[in-house]
Amino acid sequence: MPVWYVAKDTPQDIDLRIAGKAARHCEIDAAHPAPLHARAVLRLEPDIGLQSLFAPWTGVELALNGVFLEGAAVLLRPADGVMVARRGSAHAIVHAREALLVTDLAHSALQLTRVSRVDCFIAPCDRLGEGAMAAAGAMSVFNASDDALQMLGNYGAALMRGLMPMKTPELREHVMAFMVNLVNIMAQHPDQPAGAPPSHRPDDRMIAIKSDIEARLTDQGLNARQVAEQHGISLRYLQKLFSDEMLTFSDFVLQRRLERAMRLLQSPQGDHMSISAIAFAVGFGDLSYFNRTFRRRFGFPPRQARSMSRAIHNMSASPPPARN
Repeated sequence: MPVWYVAKDTPQDIDLRIAGKAARHCEIDAAHPAPLHARAVLRLEPDIGLQSLFAPWTGVELALNGVFLEGAAVLLRPADGVMVARRGSAHAIVHAREALLVTDLAHSALQLTRVSRVDCFIAPCDRLGEGAMAAAGAMSVFNASDDALQMLGNYGAALMRGLMPMKTPELREHVMAFMVNLVNIMAQHPDQPAGAPPSHRPDDRMIAIKSDIEARLTDQGLNARQVAEQHGISLRYLQKLFSDEMLTFSDFVLQRRLERAMRLLQSPQGDHMSISAIAFAVGFGDLSYFNRTFRRRFGFPPRQARSMSRAIHNMSASPPPARN
């Protein structure tokens, strides 16, 4: 049976009708957030490893350690946008409808950009063949046009909509075995492994580069040469990509760090942090430089940004005056 797990602040554009009228609805426990901090999750009960994660967190790096079952492999497929996966110094760029198999969850992380949904298939590692395990180790990306991947997507969608009832353990085992076999077939012809020469369009590449920068903004040693090497391109080409957007690499990094600092200054999360702690938390190594560039960017100093935010919050929290 399809089951929705929904947060109180789930975006209204998520269509909860896609699983049919028979689907049960439950509330996501705030103390136990959904995988990738999704605002809505569609899964099946009894569980056969299929999940669709709606409105996951974007713009931040999401560690996979502890997110899925220990000893499991997870096939991740973004419905749109770009997903950058990282494991140590290796990374893979996954575009809409492509897929990536992750087995080393303890050392892997994701960065999502413009992704509204991630479809997942979770299976025990010991049921995967050698080819699938090798593809996961190489961080190979499965092409969106792969026949086995398309079959898995269509089959999973039918299951999630309740169109194929599985009322017995024997049927559930058959379904699981069939989906695992599709993953093993996919692994016979994976697309591009991590580290291979990239072949994406400049726009796609910039999305991935910016996602990478967002995930590493707190690193005070972040620099253009490091990012270029990470994405397998020359420093000159990286500079050209930013120049095409009337920016420099340093301009973009500074802009994003200042905007992140502003969000912290205006949020309850950063309310207990000192100005210097916020500056260092977003990647600045010099407090005076932070204060100077913040004033230049927003027209007032960080301390004033915080006081204005608190004043607005206090006004909204105050009860309206009683009428005579």
